[in-house]
Amino acid sequence: MNPSKSPVHGTVSHDRVSFADATKVALVTSALFLLLYGGASYVTSLRSDVGTWYYDWERWIPFVPIMIVPYMSIDLFFVAAPFLCRDRKELKVLALRLSAVVIAAAICFLLFPLQLAVERPIATGFFGGIYNWFTAMDRPYNLCPSMHIALRTVLAVHFAKHSPNRIVRVVSHFWFFLIGCSTLLLYQHHVIDVVGGFVLAVLVMYFIDGRAWKTPHKGGRGFAIGYAILALGFGLPIVWIPALGWLTLWPAIACAIVAVGYAWLGPSVYRREAGRISWAAKIVLGPVLAAQWLSWKYYARQSAMIDHVADGVWIGRHVTETEASDIVGKKVSAVIDVCNAFDEPESLRGITRLELPILDLTAPTRTQLDQAVAFILQHHHDGVLVHCKAGYSRSVAIVAAWLIQTERATSAEDAFTMIQSARPAVVIRPEVRRLFETN
Repeated sequence: MNPSKSPVHGTVSHDRVSFADATKVALVTSALFLLLYGGASYVTSLRSDVGTWYYDWERWIPFVPIMIVPYMSIDLFFVAAPFLCRDRKELKVLALRLSAVVIAAAICFLLFPLQLAVERPIATGFFGGIYNWFTAMDRPYNLCPSMHIALRTVLAVHFAKHSPNRIVRVVSHFWFFLIGCSTLLLYQHHVIDVVGGFVLAVLVMYFIDGRAWKTPHKGGRGFAIGYAILALGFGLPIVWIPALGWLTLWPAIACAIVAVGYAWLGPSVYRREAGRISWAAKIVLGPVLAAQWLSWKYYARQSAMIDHVADGVWIGRHVTETEASDIVGKKVSAVIDVCNAFDEPESLRGITRLELPILDLTAPTRTQLDQAVAFILQHHHDGVLVHCKAGYSRSVAIVAAWLIQTERATSAEDAFTMIQSARPAVVIRPEVRRLFETN
């Protein structure tokens, strides 16, 4: 996200969020919530086929009337959130996220209505009176996914982002934790509703983050088919054995998204920016990222961390923070990062770097090659590291392009031979060879 530009010589940044803009978002999202939440609850109240989803062990959850305070405080955070936005892009993302949560949850309420499996107690005391007043207005429907939990999760991330210091951030997280607990301790929701609300929030934050969704990439149709087959294989159990299918639905979704990345969207499906994958993407794509990590661990044992090719240019794999701190300033002062499925170590994020996301086992585009070669030409005297996951393929294409363009190599085959002499384990994949045959 780009911060708003400061006014110069009395001019006003057009990207800055005005009070009117924030007020409009607060009013529109609040109206949407009241309309859809109340409407879904009313429609469900007219039905006679509303079921429950409740586990027997939930009866051990205590009832705590004072939790009505954090529970109801979410309304204040909901209305205040737009006024914290630094620019219109952030305001738009927030508005879309809040609206998406409300709309998606309301659709679920209408398609798969549920009601509380327990009677709400009549509470006593000051906080009990507030609770009784609240429950008298709120019907025991609109359960899964919990809109309260979904909104809480989106707002928790938003307010933590705008906390001025660590202490405020910790207090913010703690209060939103209490808001989450309150849904169970006030008998407003069952456990499955809380899980559903969190899943909804993560999906919304993954798909709506203000970043571009289609990025340049070259090839990968075969891997798109492979991931699609995996997605289908993981998804079928939910049809045949529903109880088991819920366990495989997560990897099915992750594989399906990566398949779309290879087929159409490119590396943007990893939602990686400035060397870091968004936390929502880490959850949504968790099974794929775990497989990538295991693959990296395997390759990390097969070859050196980095190898010197020529004139200050190094080629290597993804490195740990400890490894990165050992080479930064000693061997390299700049880095070309082509990874997708890993967070770049902090030490490498702190030096001059070029981020060129390229899907695993595919080749860079012509534009990416040109950018990389120009970067190496500018920084190789101080040491440049070109790395992908294993340092076997994508990084090979970039270093080979530099060797050829600077006439350190007379041909692609000559460049490949030089690289293999420095790093014997490299793999010259067919898509890399075709890249130099056509360019």
